[in-house]
Amino acid sequence: MEIKNRKKAVIYVRVSSREQEKGFSIPAQLRYLEEYAVKNNIKVAKIFKEAETAKKAGRKQFGSMLDYITEHDDINIILVEKTDRLYRNIKDWTKIDYEAMNLEIHLAKEGEIVSKESGSSQKFMHGIKVLMAKNYVDNLSEEVRKGLDEKLRKGILPGPAPMGYLNKRDDQTIIVDEKLAPLVKKGFELAATGNYTLSKLSKEWYKMGVRGPRSGKAIVKQQVSRILNNPFYHGVIHRKGNHYKGIHEPLITKELFDTVQHVLGFTKRPSDCKYDFVFRGPMTCAHCGSHITAETKRKKSGKTYTYYHCTNGKKSCSNVKYIREEKIEEQYLEAFKRIQLPQNIVEYTREALLSSHKEEKDFRDTKVKALTTRYKKLENYIDKLYEDKIESVIELHEWEKRTQTYKAEQDEIAVEIDALRRSNTAYMMEGIKLMEIANSASELFPLMDKAEKRELISLVLSNPVIEDATVRYDYKKPFDMFVDLEDIEKWRRIRDSNS
Repeated sequence: MEIKNRKKAVIYVRVSSREQEKGFSIPAQLRYLEEYAVKNNIKVAKIFKEAETAKKAGRKQFGSMLDYITEHDDINIILVEKTDRLYRNIKDWTKIDYEAMNLEIHLAKEGEIVSKESGSSQKFMHGIKVLMAKNYVDNLSEEVRKGLDEKLRKGILPGPAPMGYLNKRDDQTIIVDEKLAPLVKKGFELAATGNYTLSKLSKEWYKMGVRGPRSGKAIVKQQVSRILNNPFYHGVIHRKGNHYKGIHEPLITKELFDTVQHVLGFTKRPSDCKYDFVFRGPMTCAHCGSHITAETKRKKSGKTYTYYHCTNGKKSCSNVKYIREEKIEEQYLEAFKRIQLPQNIVEYTREALLSSHKEEKDFRDTKVKALTTRYKKLENYIDKLYEDKIESVIELHEWEKRTQTYKAEQDEIAVEIDALRRSNTAYMMEGIKLMEIANSASELFPLMDKAEKRELISLVLSNPVIEDATVRYDYKKPFDMFVDLEDIEKWRRIRDSNS
């Protein structure tokens, strides 16, 4: 017989990759949450399983879960193992408005229930965990970039080699593909004559034996364009606007490369803006929604000032006021002055960070295990390919092509594993730094450089718009709880009653 007055819930379980989905993680989460539901007299209405990273918004099952809850008024609980299983990005956090939806979020392994009845301190801790989960994946991405940047500084291209080259596993360098390199060079020489369009070059290359690495067909015009526009072939690695001198052997001269660019009319990348304006980018116009732009004006005195205005102002927008940069900075400074984070709250937050750090360690260990498994699987693929080559099951070129693809993926995995290990201490340092910055934002803001100011605004504020000459904005969670906070003792009592 069914017990009356049982609360109804959905279960959400997630792993960050298909490899983990095949392992033990989802069944283990599900078993733990089902046992939790039985112990707490909760009826499970539906289970949602996801094998996708939570660092970006837009997960399919996550969205389906929210739709299901919206369509069923009797669902009032989300059962999840812990915070980072549910979300690691701010957008998804804001989608689950548990107060407006009258939901309880049961974080089973953390022993926490977050709802509209939760105290301010509990909501604050939950917000910190979400922010730190996001901070962790951001930090991990940064560590990966550092590893890739280090390779670039050494003149090594990270990732798969372009056509005409092969990845050399021993020292992670790139060597010339003796079969394809002469054909790629011939393609540049034909292009330099001016007698070949991209389509004709594709057909000519196909006649020579150049095929798409996956399709086996003639390479399309876009691929031809990417090859002929890649400075790697004359010894330079181009990555995100920067150029690095490669240690690989060039296939062509710089003169031949420049001739091809001129003949085929390849345009240069747009140059960076001459001025690095502090507040241009995130702000929009409150009247028409257009972006806010900036420009400098020189007065008769010779002094230069920066003004901000709506990009649509001269056409149809009524918001035509030009605002001095100093006036905007004053308003942002006032926004930070309204945040009060007393030392006792900062200390309490450190406790939340320590708790969150344990969860991130579990995440890191699981991720390293999955990556190591994938690395070993690729090793087996490479060994099997070698056996197939010895037994003449596959041709030499096919063996080289597939082997270099697997080895390139192994290189990327090695970089990510190294980044995961380095990110451990950086995570805690970044978390404490985050709170200390928020605690003294109004003092630090005037002393920061332009990039730091933009970073602080992005951390604390959202949706900045300009209405006439006024900057309007919202405070991000959990900082919104500490705006114009007067009764610190009241917050402390709420915290103690929920500790």
